[in-house]
Amino acid sequence: MKEQIHQSVEEVLRQASTALADAFEESIRELSALVRLDDYHRHGYDPDQLEQALGPLAATNMNIGSLSRVLGESKHSRAMTPERLRRVEELIKTLGEMKEALATRLLTSAAAEIETDEQEILALAEEHFNRFARVFRTVRIAQLELRGKYDSRIHDRVCTSFTWRQLSPAELRSCPPFLVMARLDGDSGPQLRKVMTLLQSGMPIKVAALRSRLRDVHSTSVDAGVPCTMTMETLPLALRGVYFVQTCVAASDFEKQLFEGLTAPRPGVISVLCQRDDEEQSAFQARAERAVRARAFPICIYDPDRDERFVLCFDLSSNPSPDTLWSHDTLSASDVQGQAVENEEPFTFAHFAAFESEFSEELSDAPANADNLVSLTDYLELTRRQRVEKLPFISLAGNDGSIVRKVVSTTLAAQCLERLHLWRTLQEISGIDNPHVSISAKTLQKELGAQQRAELDALRRQMEDDAARREHAATAAAIRKLVAHLTGIEPPGQP
Repeated sequence: MKEQIHQSVEEVLRQASTALADAFEESIRELSALVRLDDYHRHGYDPDQLEQALGPLAATNMNIGSLSRVLGESKHSRAMTPERLRRVEELIKTLGEMKEALATRLLTSAAAEIETDEQEILALAEEHFNRFARVFRTVRIAQLELRGKYDSRIHDRVCTSFTWRQLSPAELRSCPPFLVMARLDGDSGPQLRKVMTLLQSGMPIKVAALRSRLRDVHSTSVDAGVPCTMTMETLPLALRGVYFVQTCVAASDFEKQLFEGLTAPRPGVISVLCQRDDEEQSAFQARAERAVRARAFPICIYDPDRDERFVLCFDLSSNPSPDTLWSHDTLSASDVQGQAVENEEPFTFAHFAAFESEFSEELSDAPANADNLVSLTDYLELTRRQRVEKLPFISLAGNDGSIVRKVVSTTLAAQCLERLHLWRTLQEISGIDNPHVSISAKTLQKELGAQQRAELDALRRQMEDDAARREHAATAAAIRKLVAHLTGIEPPGQP
């Protein structure tokens, strides 16, 4: 996976090299044109220049000397001062040297291992970024000179103290990255604390956090759903100004995510699932896809520049079914009659672990006729007291085409619970599943339902009253007609 990251770095360098080469070429061309224009302002109306420009008849028909004096007096004021001319000529020379060095030693990335002394890493990063700050400072000076805005009384002092801290976001994106390579398999707590210290320096250092194994060494009981240890995915909660991306080859836009992480104009962490030393590429691709599906390695991006609101800076869209707790798998098998049956099964961390040799001892056959088996997803929703004496299980496709049950150990169930809690946390802080919004929606729905029921009851009573009045009026009319028919006397008021 280091090779994949280095390939992305090479792409960053290629694009930065092209952009800088274009900037150098344009600045040199425009500054050279400015010098030629100044030379014209100084010498364009000299007698010999006028005679050459006007042709052979000018010497016999015009007073070239007088014409030169008249025109020259109107043009000398437009020439550059000697000091500015000297600065521009030095700029052209400096930009030319930078352009020549661009393809060799100038545009290179820098890297350090996380085991390197912290102060040494910071010193190397400072030197790296200041080297490119000098490049962008020169380009800035060239732009000021082209517009005639450079004032030595103001800008000399500013340029002397110019460092990477004065670079714009666009310039920082064009800087080759400074990478700190960190292998985080096993107990990564000390390394993560060092990573946080480096990021808090404010330098746009990029930490490549590489993981090939996903077994949590801290999950020892099922009550460890909310661990006290540091978690890579929640780093943005502690360092809100740090760009964070966690990705792997299972992501459809994996290369793009790496590129965006490497070019972010701020400190950044690039967390990547890596291929094991003895693992083939096809096997690694399948393992990465399972890790993402099982929420074992969720793909997430936190970009502080995306929006001012924290929630909108998160992106979980590269995960399968990001709005549900688990993705699902369809298990196909045959029943005792040989008929094909399908079983829809949540694909949990335990299902991912079933394919990993390091978890082989955490899954066992379900005991026969056990009455305390509970599906893992239901088990994880139980309280601590309710889990007592329960055996969580998952369903897997057996080698013989059947569906078999495997009991999940306490240790593995603990990591399943931790991954579930983490995924819920990511859903909440990304705005996919906000409990406050859900509660408000349910409350509003309940209130609207009660209001609708009250309105329906009122309409029903009104209809019943109207029906009773109509029935009473119809009965009275029928009685009047009957009396009139029997007596021959029309009721008063009738025609």
